[in-house]
Amino acid sequence: MSAPDNNPQASPLPARGLRSQALHGAVTVPGDKSISHRALMLASQALGRTTIRGLLEGEDVLATAQALRQCGVPITRQADGSWQVDGVGIGGLHEPSDVLDMGNAGTAARLMMGLLAPYPYHVQFTGDASLRKRPMQRVITPLEQMGVQFWAREGGRLPLSMQGTDNPLPIRYVLPVASAQVKSAVMLAGLNTPGTTTVVEAEATRDHTERMLRFFGVTVDVNALSDSTEITVHGQPAQMYAERAFDVPADPSSAAFPIVAALLVPGSDITVRNVCLNPSRTGLFDTLQEMGADLTIENTREVGGEPVGDIRAKYSTLREANTPTERAPSMIDEFPILAIAAACAKGKSVMRGLGELRVKESNRLAAIIAGLRVCGVEAIENGDDLIVYGRGKPPAGGGPVTTHFDHRIAMSFLVLGLVSEQPVMVDDTRAIATSFPNFMSLMRDLGATLVEQAENASTAMHARRVIAVDGPAASGKGTLARRLADHFGIGYLDTGSLYRAVGMRVLYADQNPRDVAAAIAAAHAIQPHDLANPKLRGERIGQAASVVSAIPEVREALLEYQRNFAARDGGAVLDGRDIGTVICPDADVKIFITASLETRAKRRHKQLTEYGITVDYQSVVDDLAERDARDSARAVAPLKPATDAIILDTSSLSANEVFAKALELIG
Repeated sequence: MSAPDNNPQASPLPARGLRSQALHGAVTVPGDKSISHRALMLASQALGRTTIRGLLEGEDVLATAQALRQCGVPITRQADGSWQVDGVGIGGLHEPSDVLDMGNAGTAARLMMGLLAPYPYHVQFTGDASLRKRPMQRVITPLEQMGVQFWAREGGRLPLSMQGTDNPLPIRYVLPVASAQVKSAVMLAGLNTPGTTTVVEAEATRDHTERMLRFFGVTVDVNALSDSTEITVHGQPAQMYAERAFDVPADPSSAAFPIVAALLVPGSDITVRNVCLNPSRTGLFDTLQEMGADLTIENTREVGGEPVGDIRAKYSTLREANTPTERAPSMIDEFPILAIAAACAKGKSVMRGLGELRVKESNRLAAIIAGLRVCGVEAIENGDDLIVYGRGKPPAGGGPVTTHFDHRIAMSFLVLGLVSEQPVMVDDTRAIATSFPNFMSLMRDLGATLVEQAENASTAMHARRVIAVDGPAASGKGTLARRLADHFGIGYLDTGSLYRAVGMRVLYADQNPRDVAAAIAAAHAIQPHDLANPKLRGERIGQAASVVSAIPEVREALLEYQRNFAARDGGAVLDGRDIGTVICPDADVKIFITASLETRAKRRHKQLTEYGITVDYQSVVDDLAERDARDSARAVAPLKPATDAIILDTSSLSANEVFAKALELIG
């Protein structure tokens, strides 16, 4: 049995952005998503081992890694955070062992179609609910010209089946719309196609594929014509075995969020290090400087064939934006955050040529306008143009903003909340993990006030209190702990998720959970975004968590993380099985939740059913009984109430009654 992954219909994780003090500090945002996808794919086509440093470990890129593994490519994450890819060479991919589930990753889906096109394999692609709405016909059309057959839903949408070809035809394809993904898909197909494959683009798009192909020794010709550019890849080149190292620079699309936040929050002065400055990606920074932004680029250099630099951003008074259509491809992912800057700038901002936004993770054009309006900003759509009327000061704010499971919409409006008159609430932050897993923690490190699931955010700065909630599995401790954290506006930590996160990291690195050294390394590497990963509830990860949680060194490694969380400003609520006895023996309030085995089994069975998991009720009873016995008898931190804990039997109480009783006991 397994829980659904990346499911926009599952329980959302709302958050608020609140007016913040000045942001300060120097940070490094995650590796560039576009480059990370391509680094894995092209390393798979090289002969020899490629060590990739700085790879984005978001859900989208992990989907690419898993798809390549299913095609026979050994890919492992190392203890130092680097990734090793043992390339199989051009033409060396195996037929996928299963359906390729690309999650929310549109880039991965389209590029993998190109990579697998010149193989005589029948391949099936699917994705989450969001990806299944996105059009694939733009990639299907040129690949069909190369001899590939497709069976897809209307509009070329996933799920789809692809029959590759062992006799691919080189083509000359003129892009009907500016799309780096289509260009790259054709070039990747051309990599294993005899002769030369050419793509013609009227508007320049991201050239990461061209640069990286050259890095891996493939000849790529770029011919500038009067009204277009021809990019030609020479297929089936001779290859030499070699050991390589590739560094992924920081993602400019991710850097945009702290940079714009610093420009808007008075007194701010931050630096974002190691940002990719590829000319096809710097449209936002050019636009911000035109708006009067105090941006400086320092320490310029080249990394992995890409220009890189550190960007310093200081608070600035901004004027309106005016972006031409030809600039749109160089900043297509940054228009949501540019719209936030425009909302705070003075004057009428016009952003042209944004039709592509309608087929992103959501209809971003509509989502931007709806979000701005609910926050008191006038914005309209005029054809493919977006017009935002800024008043030269922060807008009213408010919300809730509907994100449509779109990571960039969520992050953009949380940034708006840092300066708006009222906090801005976004309805769901889970999708942020696809591109910027540590967004919340990184922004907080700079000084931003971002509160997850805090309906009473205004109380967050009240007197600090630590609440420990312990109890056996399915007793209701997690539900109570979350509600208490929301009520008091303080942080919440499900400590059981820490062990699941350790298990997940070990499995993602293709290591054995019983490998003590691997488990300890994973425990030391845990980041806040790991705890928000939708895959944590999977059965395999649960089994791995059970194994690693029995390792004393793992528990010791996670002890510091938990205690640091409890020490945060305002306090925290932690739930688990040894919070009041081991983790926080000095907690202000200790509650031990219990319930009869029958009651807990019914609750767990209902919860699993809601997750879409089919499981026999008696097996749930047996599993809980076994866990109770194991937890109570374990040598390290056995399950038992702290001597000063409040015992709360929830067998005959509803969740609302438990919450009310807890508030009464806490006082």
